[in-house]
Amino acid sequence: MSDKQGDAKGYIDQLVVRAIEKKKQVQQATQSKNKPKLEYVLFSQFDVLDTLHSKNSRTTIYHLAKKGNPEKQVCCKVVNADASEVTQKMLLNEASRLEISQHPSVADFIKIGSEFERPYLMYEWIQGESLAEKMERHSSKGFRYDHIAWLVYQLAGALEFMHTRGVCHLDIKPSNILVTDNDYVKLIDFGAARYIGESEPYAEASMSYASPLYLETGVTEPSDDVYSLALLTGHLFLGAAFGDAWHKQLKSRKRPTLIPNHVWKLIREVIRNPRGHHYTAFSFAQQLAHIDTHAMDFKTSAPIFSNLRNADLVLTQRRHSDRTVGGRFKFLEASLVLSVIAITASYLYEQAQPEWKSIVNAEHSSVSPSATIKPAQTASFLALPPWEIELVLNDMEMNVVSTAPYREAYQVQQKKLSDLYEENKIEIVSSQTVADKLPKSLGQVRRDLVVLRERLNGDGALFPYADAALTSAMTGLNQASIESQKLSELSGSKAQELADLVLNGQSQLADEALKSAWVINQSQAYFYSQVLPQQVLENINNSIEVNAQQRYYSKAIREAEAAQVFFGSTPELVEKVRHLKVARSEFILFSTVTEQSVFAKQKLYDSLSDLESNSPKKFNEIIGVLRSMAADSIDNSHQQSKPARGAIAVERALREYRMEGKS
Repeated sequence: MSDKQGDAKGYIDQLVVRAIEKKKQVQQATQSKNKPKLEYVLFSQFDVLDTLHSKNSRTTIYHLAKKGNPEKQVCCKVVNADASEVTQKMLLNEASRLEISQHPSVADFIKIGSEFERPYLMYEWIQGESLAEKMERHSSKGFRYDHIAWLVYQLAGALEFMHTRGVCHLDIKPSNILVTDNDYVKLIDFGAARYIGESEPYAEASMSYASPLYLETGVTEPSDDVYSLALLTGHLFLGAAFGDAWHKQLKSRKRPTLIPNHVWKLIREVIRNPRGHHYTAFSFAQQLAHIDTHAMDFKTSAPIFSNLRNADLVLTQRRHSDRTVGGRFKFLEASLVLSVIAITASYLYEQAQPEWKSIVNAEHSSVSPSATIKPAQTASFLALPPWEIELVLNDMEMNVVSTAPYREAYQVQQKKLSDLYEENKIEIVSSQTVADKLPKSLGQVRRDLVVLRERLNGDGALFPYADAALTSAMTGLNQASIESQKLSELSGSKAQELADLVLNGQSQLADEALKSAWVINQSQAYFYSQVLPQQVLENINNSIEVNAQQRYYSKAIREAEAAQVFFGSTPELVEKVRHLKVARSEFILFSTVTEQSVFAKQKLYDSLSDLESNSPKKFNEIIGVLRSMAADSIDNSHQQSKPARGAIAVERALREYRMEGKS
């Protein structure tokens, strides 16, 4: 085919596509005209209490009350008649994200409808006041510390739930947070909400609160909501600073006097690293909850709530010591206190020393420097974290001779660990690589699903059931992505992450992360050596117990004997096997004599043997009971002319077992 022919064919294809699109638009317009007018139906069933127009003039919100039932009030968000298809699509997306984000601190979703000529969204009407209105009313001061912490805690719970469902709100600001008349917090306006990892060309996020990395990349992450939450928190402490003054104060180096020191450090840490602060919404709220209630000035700070219901369950209140106590002592009492302090000072100092000093001092207080250290002291020393071992080995105040045994023990330990690492280096590096790559792989799959969902929506080929299935898959994938990130933090190499922290001047954070990783891995070593075997034994015991209760004694005995192979013949397992064999023997013998189940001759013989070998005293008692029961059963059978097969079998087994024993 020539180039001219190819160009002509391409031009014809474009014309065909345009014709199809135009035909589809005409069909949609015709269908819309045939549908009933939304306002006609809406206003016939509801009274309009208020009408709110959006700033972009694309949507209108009606505050409605049900006719005949004015207590039932709802909000109805409708697309304006002259709005584009993009606006309709945005409303549908807002509805779907609101619906899967339902939480006690989120406005209740009611329904999304498209039976009229325009789509509409109904959700809960919330009787209360927004934070923006409260800030305007209390423009001269910030809010109470404990009220802010309680509000953020409730808000963080909603955000954390949304993030596990795969949704980011992306528009956390005072006007979108309502405090109800009953002091409940409600998050509204999901117009800017996006699925995690999703990128859309249309956004409604507030520029004053949005994460700079979200604005730069257009891709959403849960940390973007935490960034907005941090900015909101700072704004609440500062009050209604006009313009962007509050934003500049939060980004300045000097701490504003209205913000407590620990809150200032927390906010600064998030602002400096919009996506590298490692806080979830909930962990941010937990850090914020360390409130010094005695440092609050209730006269200059404004309230948010009328009643802090249940706030004491989450606020970690830090109280200053009573400064007036010293003044209450008389001169003699004060002197006595000072004397006691002087006497106990040395003891308190020793107690406050690091653990390694107490270990070394204890050893050298009773033996000469040249003496051999005890195994228990060596074990205690080697169990210390490496940074504390370095302290003892590098402490200039300690005698070189006294540290020599510990230094040698430490070197031997490190040599053995080094050899062990070299032997398993390939497996370790491989598992770290998997842990590092897993969050990225899941993130890519999640982004692919988001793109697929967008394309199917754009083509009009996404049916409701498929949309629900995709949403469910994205929710599950997002949860798996969050869990994989936690796994990566525990099992990944973290080399690049720590290097970035050091290069960014955050050496302290890198040091804390390294120490935390060491502690976790050492704890895991104890878990695998002590805790896990105990859990395995508990699971086996549970299985044995279930089988014994269901009278599957042979299976229970096999499981107990299998446990002995793994754990050894511990007294507990030996006793368990003995008890099970006795219980099985009793069950077989008594079931046969009462004819509930008649067992074969060999089974009866084996039961008698197990019973005698495992419980000789009980054997004699049971033999007497069995003989009496067998005799009674045989006598009754003669009277009823009905053979007592079980009793006869047991009597024969007893006679033969006794005869063989005598021989």
